[in-house]
Amino acid sequence: MFENVAEHLDEAVRLAERCPEKYQIPCFQALIRVLAQSDSLPLNSGDGHPIHGVSEPSASRANGSYTDAGPARQRQAGDRGPIFLEQHQIPSASISRVYHLDGDSYRIIVKDLKEKTNSKKQVKLALLLGVGGLLAGGQPVFSKERLIEVCREYGAYDGPNFAAHMKKQRDMFIAQGNEWSLTVPAQQRAAEAIKELAS
Repeated sequence: MFENVAEHLDEAVRLAERCPEKYQIPCFQALIRVLAQSDSLPLNSGDGHPIHGVSEPSASRANGSYTDAGPARQRQAGDRGPIFLEQHQIPSASISRVYHLDGDSYRIIVKDLKEKTNSKKQVKLALLLGVGGLLAGGQPVFSKERLIEVCREYGAYDGPNFAAHMKKQRDMFIAQGNEWSLTVPAQQRAAEAIKELAS
């Protein structure tokens, strides 16, 4: 685990610096925790550098539910989801009001997102998708196609402005090819959104 420690620390510092200043220290701490728990499986960050300890996402869709499969994901799902829930003090009853979880698949089931504008609905759905990926597959990751589909389901898809809405949220979503990953501040906001929607 302690191989290439300097490389891991440099990567954690680099990623933490992308967070807003007030979140940089918690972001760095969370990244170090992830690295300490990792199995050292490489994944490329948005700039092509490997992030060790994060598995390559593989998602498939069946019957409206989304599955994040793969042995590394399944192994981590048992750890990271409960850690997230405990860290943000979210009871399982709240999760069941927001998601339908079935093994390694999930669906957002809230009726009212409690937002008025399409851009705010889009951001909230992206946060919920990220946490859904964390709970079901061990990684707070979702695809662009998945977000578009869910936005359409909630009547919140604004094609001409879709990409612009996401680009404005650079502190919350890190692009990884055709997927986005939630930052630590985004995970905090997602936890607050889940509590709000479950109340």
